[in-house]
Amino acid sequence: LPLILFLISQIISTIYSLDRHTSLWGYYSRFNGGLFSTISYLLLYWVYVSNFNKEKTLTALRFTLTSAILVSLYGLAEHFGIDAQYWVQEVQIRVFSTLGQPNWLAAWLVALLPLAWTIILLKKQPIFKKFSFPYLGYILTTIFFLCLLYTKSRSGLIGLAGAYLLFWGLIGLINRQKIKELAKPFISLSLLLLVLTFLTGTPWTPHLGQIKEKIIKTPTQEATIPAESQPGLLISESGDIRKIVWQGALEIWKHHPILGTGVETFGYAYYWYRPRAHNDISEWDLLYNKAHNEYLTLLANTGFIGLFTYLILIGTFLFWSLKQIITHLKKAKETILLITALLAGYISILITNFFGFSVVPISLLFFLLPAMAIVLTSQPEKEPKPQKQILENKQWAAIILISLLSLSTIIYLLKFWYADTRFALAEKLNEAT
Repeated sequence: LPLILFLISQIISTIYSLDRHTSLWGYYSRFNGGLFSTISYLLLYWVYVSNFNKEKTLTALRFTLTSAILVSLYGLAEHFGIDAQYWVQEVQIRVFSTLGQPNWLAAWLVALLPLAWTIILLKKQPIFKKFSFPYLGYILTTIFFLCLLYTKSRSGLIGLAGAYLLFWGLIGLINRQKIKELAKPFISLSLLLLVLTFLTGTPWTPHLGQIKEKIIKTPTQEATIPAESQPGLLISESGDIRKIVWQGALEIWKHHPILGTGVETFGYAYYWYRPRAHNDISEWDLLYNKAHNEYLTLLANTGFIGLFTYLILIGTFLFWSLKQIITHLKKAKETILLITALLAGYISILITNFFGFSVVPISLLFFLLPAMAIVLTSQPEKEPKPQKQILENKQWAAIILISLLSLSTIIYLLKFWYADTRFALAEKLNEAT
């Protein structure tokens, strides 16, 4: 029911949108968050809970973590300059691996980190099974957390803190009688994270190299350039920029309180109510198509109804998860740990979305983490014996029709891709001349 209510709110907002094309497809270049993408995520959710069982879910988690390992390893290589020459951005300072932006990479990794912690706690962990070995959980945590640190993402680290507190808090409450057994993995994992943080640094704290330099450097070696003679542009702090954009999002909502301006139309509506203070920041000319706060973006785009149904959706899963954890207290330890990890990862998404917005990998986790949790707690059904089925003519006709539609869609998308590559080439040639 919460999913249906959310979908209805998106449909109604699209009908009354100031730009229905954008509301259907999503803002250009992102194509995420539009009505069609929301329908796709909901269909994925329903298909998942209808067709997957516990074993298939564990396989899905295994592939997800394997993907995260590859993405993180590339992020670490990126920090050491494997592709620095191909990017205008200072990719070695803030890595983004294959996800396109440091904060997106951070949000994705933080949502998956609790699953690595379950491997530490379970002697016979179910995710990697035969491929498991001692200290695998610690190795995965090290790879993911190092990559997270190299993103320099403040929202990612805040999300990690929230996930960490929730995960270990719930595990501690569930296993009050075995608290001494939990002390060793908790302390060792906490020490590992602290050591890595000390060596690598965070956006708020220096790394080991900077501390050494500060100790060794004498006062006479330090630069003494007067502040007024230092050249360069004043770069506005991202937190200050966000406050201004959030103010603009609230102004949109005040003028369109019920249904908003339409799904994914923030990039158009913001400039009707853009705060004057936006002219005074370094990003005064940047096009903002998101409020850099998922909840305010929804409020501006889909009004009170859209945000309310979204919060109902979130609250339903949180309530259900806690209920299931209490229900399964005396059942499989494995199930409790996995649900707690999925819940902690989900909470991290809610936190990182407060300071940013969802992209495709995050949206997939937002809808599929609950689906995985539901499947893990469902009663196993007896698998029917496979029977040879002969397809009817109607079924063959449906297969051919779907195949043709899929092929035409792919061709249509390839045309857009080809047009984009030609346009990019034309821009380069224009700049060269």
